[in-house]
Amino acid sequence: MRFALFLSLSSSFLLACARAGAEGAAAAPTPVRPILVELFTSQGCSSCPPADRLLARLAAVAPGERAIVPLAFHVDYWNHLGWQDPFSSADWSERQRRYGVGFGGGRIYTPELVVAGSADCVGTDEAGLQRLVARAAAEPVRASVQLTPAGTGEGKLTVEVAAQRVTEAGAAPTEVLVALFENGLETPVGRGENAHRRLHNDRVVRRLVRALALPAGGGDGKTRLELPLDPAWGRSHLGLVAFVQEPSTLRVLAATEAAVR
Repeated sequence: MRFALFLSLSSSFLLACARAGAEGAAAAPTPVRPILVELFTSQGCSSCPPADRLLARLAAVAPGERAIVPLAFHVDYWNHLGWQDPFSSADWSERQRRYGVGFGGGRIYTPELVVAGSADCVGTDEAGLQRLVARAAAEPVRASVQLTPAGTGEGKLTVEVAAQRVTEAGAAPTEVLVALFENGLETPVGRGENAHRRLHNDRVVRRLVRALALPAGGGDGKTRLELPLDPAWGRSHLGLVAFVQEPSTLRVLAATEAAVR
């Protein structure tokens, strides 16, 4: 009940934020853009399962009815404490470190939620997440991205991506990243802080690739790319996310998602 109330209040607040800028004007209300939320987590961290469950509940809401696009990045720096997280990657740890430097001080921790690449909170802090999502949603829309799965072949997934960056003086270069994630993962943990627990993980990032680069000042682009698929992954549990990010500031300007069929 508490979480349902959180979603209801969050959706209402986001709509209010989006309309505030257009109040008193003849123009149509500013559209609410989906906000990328990244969870940095680890199966070796005893504080992470509650954050994993929060992310799973957020992801369970139909994409058209929720204001966020969630992803889970499993870091590898807990692996030396007795349990090797099977979904962990040094690349995801490095991504988190870049955020730590960008936010000042270089601090990283688990579980950590990063909202729109511009702010963070503890992964179990629902109120903090609500505030950060509302703040990000109130920003002007500066980019858009479209993502279309174009078919699956033997061991690969073909995806079409298109993005636009609003033309404006001083706009930083941006890049479009595509994440392939998997849902419904169950792991019996044998050692470490979560020993003897069976952990459930959703939205686990399996691949993250750079699809496009958009120039300084704005512009648009499109491409078609092929993502290799591991036969061990559950095809029916896969999904895609594309987002537009400024490498220099790490701000995420737009995000979208699509199912893999």
